[in-house]
Amino acid sequence: MNSERLPGKVMMKIGGKPLIEILINRLKKSGIPILLATSANKENDCLVDFVENLGVKTFRGSENNVLERYYLAAKNVHADLIIRATGDNPLMDGNIIKNAYSFYLAQQNKRLFLSIGLSQTFPLGISASFFSFNLLQEAYNNATLPGEFEHVTPYLFNNDPGDITVKPFAGKMKKYDYRLTVDTVEDFELHKILIEKYNCDKMNIYDIIKVLDNNPEIANLNRRVKQKKWDE
Repeated sequence: MNSERLPGKVMMKIGGKPLIEILINRLKKSGIPILLATSANKENDCLVDFVENLGVKTFRGSENNVLERYYLAAKNVHADLIIRATGDNPLMDGNIIKNAYSFYLAQQNKRLFLSIGLSQTFPLGISASFFSFNLLQEAYNNATLPGEFEHVTPYLFNNDPGDITVKPFAGKMKKYDYRLTVDTVEDFELHKILIEKYNCDKMNIYDIIKVLDNNPEIANLNRRVKQKKWDE
C-alpha cells in the first residue's frame, strides 16, 4: 500500500474489483498455491484482511528489506520452490506461469534461476521468476547491496556466486515495449480501459496483446513512463 509513485495502488478498483483481486484471480489459473508477502506496516492491514477473505494466505515482514520478507515467508510455509510475482502486475497470466513452472521442473537444475521478464518478449509486467529455497537462502545470507534487499532477486539474476544458471523463459513475440504494470496514473488509466472496455482481465496474454496491437492509442497512454531500475 505504501507505493512511492502511486500509493494504495493494489487496492484501487477497476470494474469494481481491486487490482490485487484481479491479479489473484489470474494467478489462480496456474493451479499453484499463492502466498501474499507484504509488510507489517499498519497501512497494509486492509490489504491483508481483503486477501485473506479471498482465501489467500498472507505473511507480514519488513517494509524495506523485502529479501528478508521473502526468505522468512518461504521458510514459514516450508517452500522448496519460490515463484515470485509482484502485486503491481494485475494482468499476469497464470497459464504462462504454469508453463514456465513445468519448464523449470524439467531442467532438474537446483541452481537454476528462471525468469519470464528477463526474456523481454512478453509485455513489461508479464513477469515471474522461479528459484529454489536454497538459492533464496543463499541470497539472504550473502546479499550486500541496498537494491538486492529491496528487489529480492538481483543477487540471483546477476549470478553473484558465479555458478547460478540464469535462463529466460521466452515467448514467441517481441512485445516488451508494451507496458502492463501499474506504477503511475497513466499505467492505471491504461489498465482501466483494457479491463472495463475490453474485458482483458478475462483474456490470456496473447489476446491482450492483440487488443494493444489493434489499438495503438491505448498502448501510447503510458509509453513514456520510465521503469524504475533495481539499482536506482
